[in-house]
Amino acid sequence: MLKLFSLLACLACAEAAPMPAIGGTAVDVELVLAVDISQSMDEEEFALQRAGYVEALRHPDFISAARSGPRGRIALAYFEWAGVVRDDGVIGWQVIDGADSANAFADTIAGRPFRSFRGTSISGALGFGAGLLEKNSYSAPRRVIDISGDGPNNAGLPVAMIRDAALAKGIVVNGLPILI
Repeated sequence: MLKLFSLLACLACAEAAPMPAIGGTAVDVELVLAVDISQSMDEEEFALQRAGYVEALRHPDFISAARSGPRGRIALAYFEWAGVVRDDGVIGWQVIDGADSANAFADTIAGRPFRSFRGTSISGALGFGAGLLEKNSYSAPRRVIDISGDGPNNAGLPVAMIRDAALAKGIVVNGLPILI
């Protein structure tokens, strides 16, 4: 499972065709990690999910992929979601341009306490992630939301509608199921 997280994180950073920066700081990829903390996630699933992201961020292949594009850096944000996204569950945008920045981001994730909340709004998480991508100070030819979770949408709008809106904006959505 941890290797899967590493592989998916590297794929999210795969080099895209160069495009001119439209505005903001130019990066190769804008990547959002959206992490399920709903009550359907038990501590074992939560630990697996978090360890996967932390290991992926520290992995030399991820760091190499983050540096492999024409700009040599990506922008990364992380948030935790359940029925809603809480402000205290967001790690804001940071540039990842090597091992030091990747390890610092991984340390921030690893230091967060375990907590869970009611509801599973995949649509809310996708909408929040799309908003992060639309309203940041970066510009990239590739924008990606990696959303992980263990259950179906049971709160908020239908997932297909929000997913389709994200896709229409050129946002890639990767679903990472957590099944133990």
